[in-house]
Amino acid sequence: MSLSSCCNGAEIFSCHEMDSCDLDFPDIDLNGSAAPTPESTLKAGLDVNTRKKYMYAKKKAFALFVKELQTSTSPHTYQDIFIKWKCCGQDFRDLRTIHKHVAAQHATEVLHQTQKILEELVIAATSSLPCTDHLDITDASTELCWSSQKISDWLPDLKCYKIEDLKSEQGEVLLYYCYCDVCDPQWICDWQRTLCNLLHLTGKIRIASEGINGTVGGSKVSTKLYIDTMLSHPLFKQMCLEDFKRSDGGAHCFPDLRVGVFHEIVPMGVDPQKVSYKETATHLTPEEFHERVEQYLSASQEEKDTILLDCRNFYESRIGQFQNCLAPDIRKFSYFPNYVDQNLEFFKDKTVLMYCTGGIRCERGSAYLRSKVT
Repeated sequence: MSLSSCCNGAEIFSCHEMDSCDLDFPDIDLNGSAAPTPESTLKAGLDVNTRKKYMYAKKKAFALFVKELQTSTSPHTYQDIFIKWKCCGQDFRDLRTIHKHVAAQHATEVLHQTQKILEELVIAATSSLPCTDHLDITDASTELCWSSQKISDWLPDLKCYKIEDLKSEQGEVLLYYCYCDVCDPQWICDWQRTLCNLLHLTGKIRIASEGINGTVGGSKVSTKLYIDTMLSHPLFKQMCLEDFKRSDGGAHCFPDLRVGVFHEIVPMGVDPQKVSYKETATHLTPEEFHERVEQYLSASQEEKDTILLDCRNFYESRIGQFQNCLAPDIRKFSYFPNYVDQNLEFFKDKTVLMYCTGGIRCERGSAYLRSKVT
């Protein structure tokens, strides 16, 4: 069996935002006979464990490359909060255009940086350092001691901001998650509560030993400061700007702020120690995932050895779904394990392409499916 899952799609029809994962077995050839690309050559040379981290390394390499192009200075006014980039003699004022430029013109540089990050991850994986799965070896000492420091040491300096900038009703809502090993969930919980109160953010944040899952709303000044603070913390260095999904809104979208420590960051009802996020299927790029979907849709019924599995709740699937997908009639994600248990024979000897709304359910869902059929 081969298993895949689409992991970072804000909407199932927004293909440019989707990220997916796939676990290939040698007896199944889905890649065709196309000439190898530098990216496919790099991936072909990776072992199974390193290949699972390829998408993380690529995302980080891309984010680092884009960050190097920033020309903004320290913000002093509200207008200064908007970032500007310069590259190839051009000015860029929004993420969409700079991302398109980098993807089109600097793929080779990003690929080289991806390879370096993968090499660092291989070195880190052989070390005995606890607390985190994706660990930058140069930051090992910082990674191990953050929970012994004061929470105030990890808060942003607001001296140059006005209170009205932080409490503006016109703002946005952030949706994000990060799977990582959290050795002190209560410290992260206290830090998040303090940080959100400081920035006048509302919403809900779940923290567990397996990571963090949050939805917060506030002014654009506050949400930018929140993202910057998150990305500066050693535990969340694997995240990048694109991991925070934005939508119009603000603090008024939620009645209050709720931050707590839970057993799981998304309730599946399965002990994370028994089915870990680390056992998730390998991520595919959006292009790879949609190529697989096209192959699936073009195959005849007799030739189909692939299942396109919608990992969302039934009321989400009814809003919109891929053609010919399998959409389980489940009311909440905690019913997913039972659905898999009751249909194990259906999934055997099949390639499973999985997708969900934000990605968080695909991570654990694909891990659970793997634990049952492999």
